[in-house]
Amino acid sequence: MSSFSVTIQSNSARGSSYSDMESDAASPSFTNNSSSLKGPDAKLEIKRSKRRHIQQCGKKKYIVGGPAQGMINSESQESATFLSGLSGGYDHGKIREIMAKMILAHQLPFIFVELTWFNALMKYNNSLFQEVNRVTIKDECIKVFELEKEKMKKMFKNISRFSLTSDCWTSNQTDRYMSLTAHYVDADWKLQKRIISFFDLAPSHSGEVISDRIIECITEWGIQDKIGTITLDNASNNDKAAAILESNLVESGKLHFDGLFFHVRCCAHILNLVVEDGHSVIEGCVVKIREGVNYLRKSSDRLLKFGETAIASGIQTKQPLCIDDKTRWDSTHRMLESALPYKSAFHGYALRDPNFEWEPSEEEWASVSKVCNLLKIILDATNILSGTTYPTANLFLVEIFNVKKEICKAYESSDAFLRTMSKPMFEKFDKYWGEVEVVMAIACILDPRFKLIGVEYTFHELYPANEVKERVNGVTSKLRALYGKYVKELVASKAAASTSNTVPAAAPTKPSERSRRMEELMAFVKASNANKKAKSDLEVYLEEPVFLDGEGQFDVLLWWSQNCSKFPTLSKLARDVLCIPVTTMTSELTSTVSGHILDDYLSSLTKDMIELFICGGDWIRQSSRSTILTLQQAVIEEENLEIQVPMSNLNTFETIKIKVHLHLMRSAPICM
Repeated sequence: MSSFSVTIQSNSARGSSYSDMESDAASPSFTNNSSSLKGPDAKLEIKRSKRRHIQQCGKKKYIVGGPAQGMINSESQESATFLSGLSGGYDHGKIREIMAKMILAHQLPFIFVELTWFNALMKYNNSLFQEVNRVTIKDECIKVFELEKEKMKKMFKNISRFSLTSDCWTSNQTDRYMSLTAHYVDADWKLQKRIISFFDLAPSHSGEVISDRIIECITEWGIQDKIGTITLDNASNNDKAAAILESNLVESGKLHFDGLFFHVRCCAHILNLVVEDGHSVIEGCVVKIREGVNYLRKSSDRLLKFGETAIASGIQTKQPLCIDDKTRWDSTHRMLESALPYKSAFHGYALRDPNFEWEPSEEEWASVSKVCNLLKIILDATNILSGTTYPTANLFLVEIFNVKKEICKAYESSDAFLRTMSKPMFEKFDKYWGEVEVVMAIACILDPRFKLIGVEYTFHELYPANEVKERVNGVTSKLRALYGKYVKELVASKAAASTSNTVPAAAPTKPSERSRRMEELMAFVKASNANKKAKSDLEVYLEEPVFLDGEGQFDVLLWWSQNCSKFPTLSKLARDVLCIPVTTMTSELTSTVSGHILDDYLSSLTKDMIELFICGGDWIRQSSRSTILTLQQAVIEEENLEIQVPMSNLNTFETIKIKVHLHLMRSAPICM
C-alpha cells in the first residue's frame, strides 16, 4: 500500500471548517430525507445523512477520523487521555508518540509499524495517516523514553522514601541481567512502582558488581538519600550486595529506620523452596498425570472416549483438564486439581485403551489430594503477598501464620504420608522464618485492623509461649524508638521552616496593666500544662480499638490518608513502612522456578534497547489504569492449555477446545 501526504491547515482553519460543517449538519436540507419519519427512525436517518455528508463533503479533510473520532474519545478515560492531542485535527507527531508507547507497552518489534495490515487498519480509520518505518519508530521510542524519565525524576523529588527490589533475568543466550524497581507511596496515598534500571551483570555476578550498579542507578535518579529498604532473593551475592549498600548508607548518614531493617528477604522465594519439598514426594504421580493428559489431548477420539467414560462413571464436573508449565509450581498445582475429579474416568479409560500407561494408583490419588489441600494455602499466601497495587508488609504476619499453622497441622497429623511430606517443609520454614523480621511486625501494628493484637496472636503460633511476651515487647520498644526519630525530624523541619519565615520584631511598647496581668495568667496556665505529659499520636493510636472492617475490602493506605491529620507523625512512618514489598516478583512470576526470561526478540537486541523496552514499557503500563499485557505475557496466557472434555451432546461432537497462541512474526530486527 503506497503512502501519501496531505497538507494540513492551521488549527484556526480547521476549527472554522468544522464549525461550518456542524452548522450544515443542523440545516433543514441535511435532514430533508427524514421529514416523513418520526421517533427512532427519524434519528437513525439523520445519523445516516450526517455520515453521507461527512464522506462527500470537501471539508472532510479537516476532520480527524470522521464521526468515529468521537466514539474513540468516549471509549474510556485512558483512551481520551491518549488521544486528547488529536481533538483539533490530525497530528502526525502525536500519532507517532502513541505508536511508540504501544510498541514499548506491549513490547512489540519495531517492524510492527511496517506490517501491511496494521497500516491498512490505520488508513481505514483515518485516511490522513502517514506510514512510518522501523527506524523512525525506534527514534520515537527513545524520545518517549527520555521524556518519561525526566518526568519521573521531577516527580521523585517530592517522594520522601523509596523501597527497592531487585530481580534476576536471563536471555535465551543465558546472559544475566538484573532489574531495579522503586516502590513508593505517592502524594495521593497510592502505592506505586517503577522499574528504574535494567542492567547486565558481569560473569562473576558478585555482590560487589551488583551493589556498584545499584549505587550508580540510585545516584543517577537522585534518590540515593531516600532509600529505606531493599528486598532481594536469598543468595549469597545478594547478601553481600545488601551489606555493601547498607555500609555506604551508614557512612553517608542516610541509613533510615534507625538501621532496624534494610535488607528484606523475598518471602515468595522462601515459599517456593518450601513448596519444592512438598512436590518432590509426589513427583512420580505428577509425571503420570502430565503424560496422561498429554496423551489424551493429542487425539479427538481419545478425548471422546474419555468423555464417554467420565459420563458412564457418573462424573458431573465441567472443569477442563489442564496442562502444566513445568517451571511453575502453581501451574502444576492447577493441573493436579483439575485431574482429581476425573479419577474414576482415568481408571475406566485405562481399561478401554491398552496403550494408556499413566493411571495413578489409589494411593497416589490420595497423596495428590493431600498435597493439593496443603499447597493451596501456600499458593493463596504467595499470591496475596506478591501484589503490587496494595501494601503487603502489613499482611505478611497473618499470611505466614496461616502457612505455618497448616504445615504444623500436617506435621502433627496421624497420617504417615502427611508427616513425611511436611517434615522438610516444617524444617525449611523454621530455617528461614525462625526469626520474623522486625519490619513485618511493625507493619502489622500499623494496620489499624491488627495493631498489637495481631502481633500477639500470630507470635503465639510462631514462637514458644514463654517467649511471646518478651518478643512482643521487643517489637514495641523498637517501634517507639523509630517513632521518636520521626518526631525529632518533624520538629527539626518545623524549626527550620519557622526560622526562614521569621518576621523582624516591632519596637517594644510599654504594656498596660491589663495586658501584664493577662500575660501572668497565661504563664501560669502554660506552667500547669507542662506538668501534664501529652500523649503522642502513637500512644493514642495503640490505645484506640482496632478498626473493624465489615466488608473485607480494606485499603490501609486510604485509612491513613483519611487519618493523617489525627496522626501527623505516625502517618509519615506508616507511609514509609507500608511501601516495603515482601517479594521481588509480581504474582505472575512468584510460582516459577525459572524467574524472568527475555523472549527471543528482546534477547536479540542491544543492552540499551532491552532497557528501553523493560523500563520504558513498564512506565507506560504503570501510568495506565487498566491491565496491559506485553506480547510475551499474552502468548504465555494463551499457552495455558485447557482441554475441554466432551461431556454432553456426544453425537454432535465438539472438537477439543484448546487455546492456541498466535505467533507474531518478529523477523528482520534492525541492527542496534
